[in-house]
Amino acid sequence: LGVVNAYVFVPDLQRHGEIVAYRGGGSAVNYEKLKKTGCTALSIKASNINSVENTLEAVASSVAAGANVIHLNVHRTRDDQLVVFHDWTLDCATNGSGPIHKTSFEQLKSIDAGYGYTFDDGATFPFRGKGFGISKLEAFYKRYPKHEFWLNLKDNDIRSFETLYEYLSGKKSSHIVITSSKGMEWFRNKDSSLRLASVGSVKSCGIDYLLVGWAGLVPDSCRNTILFIPPSMTKYFWGYPERL
Repeated sequence: LGVVNAYVFVPDLQRHGEIVAYRGGGSAVNYEKLKKTGCTALSIKASNINSVENTLEAVASSVAAGANVIHLNVHRTRDDQLVVFHDWTLDCATNGSGPIHKTSFEQLKSIDAGYGYTFDDGATFPFRGKGFGISKLEAFYKRYPKHEFWLNLKDNDIRSFETLYEYLSGKKSSHIVITSSKGMEWFRNKDSSLRLASVGSVKSCGIDYLLVGWAGLVPDSCRNTILFIPPSMTKYFWGYPERL
């Protein structure tokens, strides 16, 4: 049954994978530890990486290493600016406090974005005082106009959807918006051609593809989106990697 989806019959679909700078780069995270701390800054692994996730410095290192897709976490500030930062609040990772959406960009400009990062439970803070800051999303687009962006919108309110949509409407760069189910519905109603993803869409696409992928079919749930597949699961997906 899987013959229809054999890559040997469609050599034109074969292509090399792309390198994604997840969180823009930065240190790898111990996800078991993250479940306990709830904060990436307290859950990083020791390494020779010398930059903080979601910063211009991290992306520069990732691009220099060959990344051609940039994944970033995005928030809307109190004054409707789009900034790049992981957490919903400043308390854990920085020397600031409070939710991002209640903070102005002017206030964020003085924040030390590397202040709270530690890989040894607080014995040392290797990125503290090293000049890492929180930047506007625009700064990344200006510096990397030819790269594809995967934007994980952390906010789940209509004003944030509107702000990001208005921003992307003027961009020629390729992009994917990763959002909530609520966000998926809002963005889809605005522009059905937008590439979107959410936890729900990944589950739906994955299950549907497992059911019909053997026939070379692309389920409707997989159109204009991306599918995240853990390495341990790739053997179950028809046509991986040449045709998926």
